[in-house]
Amino acid sequence: MRLHRLIGIILLIESRGVIKAKDLAEALETSERTIYRDIDILCESGIAIKSVPGPTGGFAFMEGYKLSMNRMHCDDVINLLLSGMGIRPEEYTENALSLKNAILKLESSVPKEYAPDIKKAKERFYFDPTPWWKEVVQNDNFDSIRTAVWQSKKLDISYKKPNGQISNRIIRPYGLIVKDSEWYVVAYCENRNELRAFKCNRISSLSECGEKFETPKDFDLEAFWNGSVKRFKEEAEKRSCNICYPVQVQLNHEKGDLLKGFQVIKKKIENGHYIYTIDMISFHTAFTVIFGISDEIKVLQPLELKEYIIKKSENILKLNNC
Repeated sequence: MRLHRLIGIILLIESRGVIKAKDLAEALETSERTIYRDIDILCESGIAIKSVPGPTGGFAFMEGYKLSMNRMHCDDVINLLLSGMGIRPEEYTENALSLKNAILKLESSVPKEYAPDIKKAKERFYFDPTPWWKEVVQNDNFDSIRTAVWQSKKLDISYKKPNGQISNRIIRPYGLIVKDSEWYVVAYCENRNELRAFKCNRISSLSECGEKFETPKDFDLEAFWNGSVKRFKEEAEKRSCNICYPVQVQLNHEKGDLLKGFQVIKKKIENGHYIYTIDMISFHTAFTVIFGISDEIKVLQPLELKEYIIKKSENILKLNNC
């Protein structure tokens, strides 16, 4: 992480000429104190950086000192290519800093007459991929998964199933997919002897097996994913045809384990509330489950269930207030 930050400092000084510690800290998403420590390390290693006093001052290279860092390497090109495809690394990770450095190299290598347009574009366009209400979970293992995909290395993973169970798998990661802000790794599972799509944020831990693999020549990532999506939709439609007792409820937060085990037919977010339509099998099952958590969940439909819970609650109040 520090190496990429040190490179970032050099690139920013090279491209800006003079830059303040505050601006360096903001660009590299760290503290000014860390920037000062990094500058000391760079100076100790022989990089000729000076401090320029005054309101327009900051850090700069000494007069006549040349250090060209703007040559694009293979990793830089790959990072820019993936970013252009919308595949951006998780924030505050080593890959995120690598991408920033690649962009800085690109900016410093283009003719100077383009500099105002680049500055203008950065000031007037901003991409925020996060949804309004859903919290995006930081995936600590993403960089390791991405590296394993790129280097064709087997992974030993602990995977959390939707029911909460943890299983250990040896996988050969063939590719990564991002859909609706969620990352999936398409991999051959050696335990099941089949190709699977694993949700990255359900991988609780992983380690490299120290063994490489060959991706089959006939493997097509896009074709596999499109086929998986089609099968998922078909299975969901089949399940929806066998709904027994749909109940619509409202929560102020994600459902968590409140209604674990029941089929979620539909989910939406409305005015900051989570609205779920759930198949609860029967009126009796729905009442038995929901009444015990009726202080955390609001029944919207069906009215017969809602009215029965209200009536039952009123009877309890009358009985206990006598």
